[in-house]
This record gives sequence, C-alpha cells and structure tokens, in this order.
Amino acid sequence: MGKQKGNFLGKFKEDAISNGVYDLFKWVLSFLILLIPTNWIPGLKDLLSTKYLLSVYWLIIASLMFIIVTALIVGLVFKRKLVKVQMDNYTDELTGLKNHKALKDFLDQKIEEYKRKDESLSIIILDIDDFKAFNTKFGFSTADQILKKVGEMLGNDKRATDETFRYFNRGDEFLVVASDTNLSQATQAAERKRKLVEKAVFSVDDSNHQLTVSCGVTAYKKEDDLKSFTDRVIEALNVAKKAEGKNCTKPIV
Repeated sequence: MGKQKGNFLGKFKEDAISNGVYDLFKWVLSFLILLIPTNWIPGLKDLLSTKYLLSVYWLIIASLMFIIVTALIVGLVFKRKLVKVQMDNYTDELTGLKNHKALKDFLDQKIEEYKRKDESLSIIILDIDDFKAFNTKFGFSTADQILKKVGEMLGNDKRATDETFRYFNRGDEFLVVASDTNLSQATQAAERKRKLVEKAVFSVDDSNHQLTVSCGVTAYKKEDDLKSFTDRVIEALNVAKKAEGKNCTKPIV
C-alpha cells in the first residue's frame, strides 16, 4: 500500500509541474547567469542598455511571480488530491461508511478527548444474525447488496454525536461511536437501530428479504484503553448472539 501511494504521489508531482513551467524556470536562471559577467566582457554591458535591462528585469519579476503562483496552485491541487487519497483509504468501498482503520483513529481521538473533558463515550456494535447462512443460500452478490443497504440505513439513522463504521471490510458487523452518551442512552439508541432493521424489507433483484441484528453496548471507563474498550463491546455482542432467537440488545458495564 505504501509503495503504491508513493508511486501515486510521484506521478502526480510529475503531472502537476508542466514542462512549460520547468522550461520557463530554466530560461530565467540562464538569463540571470548571463547578467553576472556583464562587467567582465567588453561591449556586453553597452549592448545591454539600461532601458533594455529594465524591461528584462520586469520580465524576470513577472516570470518569477508566475512561477510562485503556479507553485501555489499546484500545491493546493496536490493537497486536495492527497486528502482524497486519505479519504479513500478510510472509506469502506462496499457500504460507503468509514472503515476499521478510520474507526481506530477516530476512537483514539475520542478517548483522548474523554480524558481531557471527562464526557460520556459509548460504542454500539451490531451484527447481522445468521448472515453466513444467508450468504450460502442467496449468494455473495445478494449478500453484498444487503450489507450495502443495511450500512446506508445505519449511516442515516444517527444523531449529530454519532459516527457509524463498518467494523471489518469482509464482515457483517457495524460499530457506532456515540459521543457524549452514557450506557443507558446508548442502549436505547441500539434498541432503536435493532428495531429499525427488524422492521425493514430489503429488496434485491425483485426479491424481498428481512433480517435481524444483535447488538452489544458498552461505555468507556477511565481505566480503559482502545483494546479493552472494544473487547468489552464484543463480549456484550457475544452475549446477545447467544440469547434465544438472537435479535436483542445486551449492554455490559
């Protein structure tokens, strides 16, 4: 991945700085070198009259300004391209949600904020019930479309303080980071999402499908690190998955 990104950046730099700008820079540099020995070569100083030199100096200044402005524009375009590469690197291709790498960075940031501000922070994990059997019965293409639709639904069902992620790029789990939210509030939010999926009808290739999800919920504790925090919400999910009929929400302190 790092090598590919390096190749992309190198290619972009070559494309961004055109041959015309490079040639102009060489011309200005060559002329500056030519002006240095004017006092050393007889007749050259007279040839380059004051009026002529003044015009050339203004041309040089204009050329340098053009180079500077061009460099600024190239830098801005390059920055935007780099941001897009980073966004693509943080986005799950199938669902359009942020991916596991983005989740790790986001949670690291939220944990640091929690330590400074001492605000509530909870996470909700949702797992589609019996999705492996669904895959086997209906095929990967249908399963992928279902994942995309569930991802869109969960991504749209959020408060301003929520951020939804696909937990793994080949899995059927989704994780919601609920900022400024205690365990009780996060459990209510998880139940709302669970019922939303349960009531939904997902249409794929003229066929209708209904699904359920199991949810695990936990809140951040002062002694937590990223691993203990996410391990605990997985533990809560496992409790929900083992419940009769699944399709439930289980919080864990």
